[in-house]
Amino acid sequence: MRPQSPAHKIAYPVLVLSLFVLNLFLLFWQASISDWHDFDVFLGGASAALAGKSIYIVVGQYHLPFWYPPWTAWLFIPLALWPRSVALLLYQAISAAAAVLVVHRLSHYYNPKFRLLDEALILGLIVPMSLQLINVGQMDYILLGLVVLAIWGAENDEHLLVGLLYPFLLTKPHLIIPFTVFLFWRLGKRAILVSLASGLGMLVLATILAPTWYLELPRVIRESGGRTMGIAFTTLPSLLGGRENWLGTANVPFTLLLILAALLVLWKVRRLATVPHLSLALALSLLSAPRAYPYDLPLLVPVMVWLTANEFPRKAWIWVAGALIPVLAGYGTDAYLLTVLVCSLGVWKAIAETRRERGILAQHGIGPP
Repeated sequence: MRPQSPAHKIAYPVLVLSLFVLNLFLLFWQASISDWHDFDVFLGGASAALAGKSIYIVVGQYHLPFWYPPWTAWLFIPLALWPRSVALLLYQAISAAAAVLVVHRLSHYYNPKFRLLDEALILGLIVPMSLQLINVGQMDYILLGLVVLAIWGAENDEHLLVGLLYPFLLTKPHLIIPFTVFLFWRLGKRAILVSLASGLGMLVLATILAPTWYLELPRVIRESGGRTMGIAFTTLPSLLGGRENWLGTANVPFTLLLILAALLVLWKVRRLATVPHLSLALALSLLSAPRAYPYDLPLLVPVMVWLTANEFPRKAWIWVAGALIPVLAGYGTDAYLLTVLVCSLGVWKAIAETRRERGILAQHGIGPP
């Protein structure tokens, strides 16, 4: 690396801090005009659970139902103990903390000397990527934090941790299909058994608390899942002009082919270390998801950190693309192009690294010739 000129040493911090402050203003402005309708659904479910009522009678703005597993509502019970304004502030703080911790922990995993200034640049560029998430009050950064914790559990063979976490990842099961396959492939039978026991325990507890929930949830899904209006989908069929619905059942053959392709690619690069491999699995899960929206784009963050952490700021353009593509797409269907770009770069790097590893092993006489 060439030594930096005095002008660069001054210009880069000024640029990063200016961008960071500008995006903080953008963040606060967006938060001030958002209606947080998805957050109200989560909070309503938690409030209903606290009151001993059915969580599946909760209907928020725009007739949005609570159609998540019961334990998703339990996650929000601590927030339901506060007035809505305080609960919303806490929710924003938890989401922001999850984003900061994910970027910090992963960047330093790949590059222990990763600079705070570079983290600030990434966090500043994450804001435009996340504006729709803020607008509706979705929980993708909280979900991302839980997923990265599960990845960390897989890295360290923490079967109990992953098993206890996994039912909460099923809040959005359609976003983690290939990821799930390789998470448990990495960990083995013990993690599967712990996860099944954990899930069964939650099912039993949910049935004790609300004996008819397992009848009410399918009814809500059936009544609401066929809707097509609202936020634009970010899937390949929608990009190609196909019709979609809330359940993602409008283009099943397409979805199955994408999932199969993702699984084959992940199997081909299975020699990757656990953290980058599962990060790529998460990104490819978003690429092949039967239903996704622009507010799900933060699930690309782990693989974007992997792509850039060791070559920053030379590869900061990937984060710039992450900020610009959703904005230029108007947070519409074309935002799927960011998922395509990031996954393509991730697969390219994964193949290059696994080929390099096979070459090193062959030089030492390890493995097949």
